[in-house]
Amino acid sequence: MSAPAIGQFVSAGDFSLILTHPLVNGGNSVSLVGFKLDSDVVDTDQEMDSAKVVPLIGGIADVITNTVRAGTMRFACVRTTNQIALGDIVAIAQSIQHIGDNVGGTLRASWSQNGAIVAVSFIGVTVKRCKPLHIKGNDIAEYDVQFAYTDYT
Repeated sequence: MSAPAIGQFVSAGDFSLILTHPLVNGGNSVSLVGFKLDSDVVDTDQEMDSAKVVPLIGGIADVITNTVRAGTMRFACVRTTNQIALGDIVAIAQSIQHIGDNVGGTLRASWSQNGAIVAVSFIGVTVKRCKPLHIKGNDIAEYDVQFAYTDYT
């Protein structure tokens, strides 16, 4: 009997986000918490397309490319302890909004996949958007927290 074809092994919840920011937790790294297991934990999007096609008369086209890697990270998260030192992402985002960020930080996302650790680091990270309050009656309210970043490696 042959082994089943498996594309990848990923353990649900085996994921970490570590934020290092001079305005958060005294500049010490903090592990972010408050992510629901059954949701899109994090998603990213570029601020600008990497290429643009400009159609020209006569059936030809010019292609313009760039190396802009800045973008937005979106987190579906919930308020947990309301304590920055314990990594509550909603409390951290609201604190940075209140202080006014002029330095940016670094966020490292890592997870295991097929027995290896995969990691992406984002630099120039700051808060783009976070609601001040979100309450639901018979459920845990999900905050749409957004961070902007200037580059990633």
